[in-house]
Amino acid sequence: AVMSQLLPPNLEVSLSGDFDVAEVLEMVYKYIGSIPENANNEYIVEEQKEAKVGAVPTVPLPGKHINMELPDSDPRAVAYVAGAAPNTWGYLSDGSTVAERVLENDKRASDYDKQRRKHPLFAHVALMLLSEIINRRLFSNVRERKQLTYDANFSFSGFERLLGGWFLVTVTASKENAQKALDACKETLHTLRKNQQITPDNVESAKRVVVNRHEIELRTNSYWAQLMSGLQEESIPLKGPLSFTDFQAVVEAITPKDLQLTLETLLLDEQDLFTCIGQTIKPEGTKEPDEALVRQAPVIGMRRGGALMG
Repeated sequence: AVMSQLLPPNLEVSLSGDFDVAEVLEMVYKYIGSIPENANNEYIVEEQKEAKVGAVPTVPLPGKHINMELPDSDPRAVAYVAGAAPNTWGYLSDGSTVAERVLENDKRASDYDKQRRKHPLFAHVALMLLSEIINRRLFSNVRERKQLTYDANFSFSGFERLLGGWFLVTVTASKENAQKALDACKETLHTLRKNQQITPDNVESAKRVVVNRHEIELRTNSYWAQLMSGLQEESIPLKGPLSFTDFQAVVEAITPKDLQLTLETLLLDEQDLFTCIGQTIKPEGTKEPDEALVRQAPVIGMRRGGALMG
């Protein structure tokens, strides 16, 4: 199975750094160019010849909730909320795109809006900004306002070739507050669609974070290699040189309405969500701590004055 994937025609090399181009090309020719084109062909199976880019499997609805218990001496819990979403370039599992869905749902779009939403980077950038805004909302609602957690995170699965993907909210909490934290995360997602929609301030703040992160990471070779990876892949048609040249311009052109419509491409209705709470249980035979021992005060930051204040 592994050898059938290691085929020279599928090879892509991305190089970034301070190097002599002629020297590197000579090394590429020597160590890679000398590999026969038909190497490992004997491992190819018939189904592989007809293989196409797949899609994330559609899960049966309505969504389900599960509870898990894991043996551990420390009492702790983590909750998850997940649902269907586009892949990192805006393709959904049915082959449609975020840009198509946005244009379909915005009947009053101007010619300018239609043009910029057709840009190859539109969905990619919109999803990045949306992720940043949702993370800020989770921080504000679940941590600051309700004080149920110190860590709530929203992320996309990040597939590039597979059609579709999913989003995942992860929140850590005490065992007593795990269900409350889970409900608060779902509430945050629902209010973002209805009662407290995305504002211009939300968008501007997210833009600053995304652009600054992009500019900082451009100083690293690993980020350049990541941006170049897949540029020659037909299975990632929206990824190209515009990822470098137009990134900031596309970010600046995004509007709150763009992101509100993009949010609707995520399956966020109650029946579409899959949730889970995992919590620890004490293993059999665990000894209770000696009550005579002095318990350690909370670390600094958990209460006013920290551990040195009475």
